Order: sequence, then C-alpha cells, then structure tokens
Amino acid sequence: MSFRSVSTTRSYEQVVEQLLERIHGGEFAPNQRLPTERELGELFGVSRGVIREAIKVLNSMGVVESRQGSGTYVSDNLAPSVSRALVLSAKPEESSLLSLMELRQSIEVLAARLAAERRTDDEVDLMKAAAQATLAAADEDNVHDFEDADVRFHRLVVEAARNPFLVTVHAAVRDIQRDVSSRVVMMAGSIPTVADQHMRIATAIAEHDSVTAAAVMEEHLGVTIRALQGALALPPEERRHVRYLGNS
Repeated sequence: MSFRSVSTTRSYEQVVEQLLERIHGGEFAPNQRLPTERELGELFGVSRGVIREAIKVLNSMGVVESRQGSGTYVSDNLAPSVSRALVLSAKPEESSLLSLMELRQSIEVLAARLAAERRTDDEVDLMKAAAQATLAAADEDNVHDFEDADVRFHRLVVEAARNPFLVTVHAAVRDIQRDVSSRVVMMAGSIPTVADQHMRIATAIAEHDSVTAAAVMEEHLGVTIRALQGALALPPEERRHVRYLGNS
C-alpha cells in the first residue's frame, strides 16, 4: 500500500483527499479497519497529529467511525458522505445555480413519477396538506410560511418515491440551495402559480397518474429555472428589484 507524499501546508486536507479516493474507489470496503495512526503517518510521511486531524474530518463527514478499543473503520453507510461531497462541490458563482436547478428538476420529475406509483394514502394526505398550506400562504403573500410548506411538500414527494438514493441526493441539493437561498429567485407574483402546481402534483400522485405528476413537476421547477435565467441576465444593479424566494 502506498500514498502520495503530502506537503506541510494544510497537510491533513491532503490526507483526507487521498483516503476519500481510496474509500470511494473501493480499496477500503465498508466496515474495514483502517491502518493505525502510526501506520498511516509512516505511509503519508506526516505526524500522528496530522493523521488524527484527518480522521476527525472523515468522522465528521460520516465516512469513518471510531470504535472504542478497536480502531477506525470505514462506515457501513456512506450515503451521508455522498451528500456532504455534493454540498462541498457546489460553487458560489450565481451561474452554477442553473446547473443545480437542472439537477434538482431531473431528480424531482423522477420522484414524482415514482411517488404516483408507490405512495401510501397517508403520504397523499400529508402532501395535500402541504400543498394546501402553500396555497394559503400565497393568498396571504406570506413568503416565510410558503417556504416552510414548500420544503415539506417536496420532501414528501421524494420520500414517497421509495428510493433512498433519491432521498440522499435531493437532501444534498436542498442543502446547497439553502446555503445560497438569497440567490435562488422567482419573479414577483409567481407564488400563487407555484402553489397551484403543488396541488396539481399532489392530485396526480393521489390518482396514480405518474405521467401527469412528472409533467407538472417538470413544468413546476421550470418556472424557477426560467426566472433564475431571467434574473441572471439582468445587470447586477437591477437584480435588487427582483423578489427573492429561497425555495420553489
């Protein structure tokens, strides 16, 4: 086993990067014990303190777990690390948000189709309640309540798809969107339209109409994508006059 030698500048980050490469590449399997701190220090040519800091980072990412008296092991569930990796890969540039919304659209269109095929009656009731809450918030022009109900509605749709990978990736995308929520825009007056689409999606899912559910979801997130494109086309000084909404 060999690793590339690391420089002294923020060396623990380079250790983290190389260990992640080996873990995600399958060289270290889930539940496999990593070499000891001393052994890793010798392999990387760094102190045990640097290795300890790297392991701490990997622990916080959910990639590895320390077992008392046994050592450090690769986690048997790497989904949280995938989510974290997506969050860390996001770029702060406004233009990158278009790529984010395109990914989210493809995820949620698939989720809506699967939800229509797999949902339970209880899930339909919760979806309709969340959709109704967005309609009520739209009537009152209450953006805060709208955002809360909107997040709940979309999460319920994805969960009803019964695909844990969709849930993981969708959660990561929403984490990124929340971090840059002041940049994700919708034009003024669009909230009632979006709320109505929520109810149409919920109704299609309730009726097991996967084609309509997917089509309306694509239309629904297309509203945000087009608004974002329009806002980014404006000169920076004019974007101040665009109404901001963190979720849709």
